[in-house]
Amino acid sequence: MTAIGLSPVVDLAAPAAVASPSGLGVRIKATAGAGQLVESVSTTVFSTFLFFYYTALLGLPGSLVGAATAISLVADAVADPVLGSLSDNARSRWGRRIPFMFIGGPLVALGLGLVFSPPAGLSTLGLFGWLVTVSLLMRFAISTFHVPFLALGAELSTDYIERSNVVTYRTLFSIFGPLGVLVLGYGVFLGGADGLRHARGYAPLAWSAAVLILVGWLVSVAGVRRFAGALPVVARDETALHRRLFEELVEIFRNPSFRVMFSCAVLFASAQGLAASLGQYLFVFVWKVSSAQILLITISVFIGLIVGVPLSPILGRRLEKKVLIMSGLALFCIAQGGLSSMRALGLFTPTGAAAVLPLCVNSFVAGVGLTFTGITIGSMMADATDEHDFLFGTRREGLFFAGIGFAQKAATGLGALLAGVALDIIHFPKMAAAAGVASELTPTMLNNLVWASGPAAAVVSLVATGLMFLYRIDRRRHAEIADALLARKLAAA
Repeated sequence: MTAIGLSPVVDLAAPAAVASPSGLGVRIKATAGAGQLVESVSTTVFSTFLFFYYTALLGLPGSLVGAATAISLVADAVADPVLGSLSDNARSRWGRRIPFMFIGGPLVALGLGLVFSPPAGLSTLGLFGWLVTVSLLMRFAISTFHVPFLALGAELSTDYIERSNVVTYRTLFSIFGPLGVLVLGYGVFLGGADGLRHARGYAPLAWSAAVLILVGWLVSVAGVRRFAGALPVVARDETALHRRLFEELVEIFRNPSFRVMFSCAVLFASAQGLAASLGQYLFVFVWKVSSAQILLITISVFIGLIVGVPLSPILGRRLEKKVLIMSGLALFCIAQGGLSSMRALGLFTPTGAAAVLPLCVNSFVAGVGLTFTGITIGSMMADATDEHDFLFGTRREGLFFAGIGFAQKAATGLGALLAGVALDIIHFPKMAAAAGVASELTPTMLNNLVWASGPAAAVVSLVATGLMFLYRIDRRRHAEIADALLARKLAAA
């Protein structure tokens, strides 16, 4: 193999990875996609319920919950590049990725159950320590499974369109898995008269979600292990991890496409971490809707996601991926900031049943936008790894997805930390839901809550949308890269 430096490698005589099959059967795509349940279900339960549970019901200060979330996510994000590099260079009878996925899945399920099952009688410091410890376990386990899982998805096909189809199957599981667990949450375990205030419903919800995670893990690992073992791999880098990792990280940041997506991911995830952490507070204290009504609003998001799934590949055949992802981000920004801005300005004030239909429409638009974004970004990442092979003569699928994972998790942790600090700054009462102190909430306090979770987050998301103008890979560019890589392989042979 040609020596790899930090300058682009354009010598067409350098060998490249052998192309994997472009036509994949439904079974491979479906069983591979089932692994998305591990990350999607755990993240949905964690991001939707944990902040409210620990602050409004257990009484842990918002800044401490935000700090615990940030610590676990940042530590997890730091682990992502390590696991990406390890899986890129691993070898086994099942290929590079499956051994990591095999270990990570059950640990994710265990960590999720424990994080919502703190021992009774813990002090504030003890509760904070428990949250940090078990969150670290769960988040590290997610990285162990999900980084190799995403990299494997990029390796399943080299075809420009088929890659979007692979991501589409993955997206279907990222829709129906979280939908199922949210139905269990709002409709079963937290669906009684107390709704989100029912503290004893959170642990059973988490352990039920853990079972769903194990199902997705088992189907994915068992279904693709032989196919994954037959995939071609590039030459193994025998350099010690601590020596090669820094050079590998510098190398991927030399790729302009990666830099654009990394920056976009940081901004978008920060905004979503802030909004998601405060979402339950808006439902309970601002919109004043019941658990059944929250379920309807949540289902509207998933209806939007489902509608977006068939539209994404249809539009993807006609539009450049950059145009499609920017369209999705724009729709999401409108949904995220529009209705909440009207509420903060006093232009939209309904609560309870009167607010449900507008919130459902808003959620539907957000769901469509998220589908366009989620399907397209995964396909764009796979294209960028081809570009990286062309420029630098190495394939870094694991490190690429790890880098984006790092950006998303670190930024989501930052968003959660900002949400906790915001609660403390506006002096939101501790254990507000458990103590029934809604009468102590002033209009100014509620208005500040709305500004922080809606319009402020939407502005950051809009900046992330604008960054995608800088992404340069289109159909023509990818075809040129694919031809060059093929010529390089043939010349080497």
